[in-house]
Amino acid sequence: MSAATDRVSVIVLSWNSRRFLDACLASVLAQTWPAVELIVVDNASDDGSASFVRERFRQAILVESPVNLGFCGGNNLGLTRAHGAYVLFLNADAILDPNYLEEALKPFAGGGRVGMVAGKVLRFDRLTVDTTGQLMSRSRRVKERGYGEPDRGQYDDPGEIFSVCGAVALYRRSVVDAVSVDGEFFDSDFFAFGEDFDVGWRARRLGWCCRYQPSAVALHFRGGTQTERTGRARRPQMTRRPPEIQAHIVKNRYLMMIKNENPVSFLVHLPFILA
Repeated sequence: MSAATDRVSVIVLSWNSRRFLDACLASVLAQTWPAVELIVVDNASDDGSASFVRERFRQAILVESPVNLGFCGGNNLGLTRAHGAYVLFLNADAILDPNYLEEALKPFAGGGRVGMVAGKVLRFDRLTVDTTGQLMSRSRRVKERGYGEPDRGQYDDPGEIFSVCGAVALYRRSVVDAVSVDGEFFDSDFFAFGEDFDVGWRARRLGWCCRYQPSAVALHFRGGTQTERTGRARRPQMTRRPPEIQAHIVKNRYLMMIKNENPVSFLVHLPFILA
């Protein structure tokens, strides 16, 4: 693997994320891996995000959508401008350590069928785990491994996981192309929530695997686009999301199963799903 030829396209999706963008985009441009293409998709923000990127980060390719396409549609739009051999989807409320890409790319160098890589994602306090990759429960719910746990080094060993959280998700471009249907990598029927796991499940069905690389460290605010836009920290809207968002979460769990589950496995796990 060579930095001269293996360019990484970093797609940052922004929806009213102005307060996070400076740190996020600066961390992308500060990567020790030199071959980086930065793409920022503004999802019809009304907080001046697009103007800020245009003035402050002229190195970035700015793509402006006139309407909010959701996580799926916005990132798919960014993909149309990406030319890298690898693609990193990065939430605007996330920050990469300077060597994140250099470390996260290492599992790909071993060849084989590694198509996705997850790093160790911590909260902004650097003490709490946000995710170390995704697992699937017997009830077919998505589980972010280590979510909310104190980081005591319990996830310091690399290994295989099921999928990668979309907040900081690195894919081989050939996987993106193989999984895409009708030009869509993320299924726009999801709009938001669960689309990352759906992609991972589809990739695994095609024979690709996902690796966890703990030396690739990032920080994630978690819920940065779901909090009130003030200078003070607010609790994420996990318990006060609008009904349409709650509907997406419920709908997408079953949509994911309909698309990916095989009948035998579904029957085996049906008691847990119903419970």
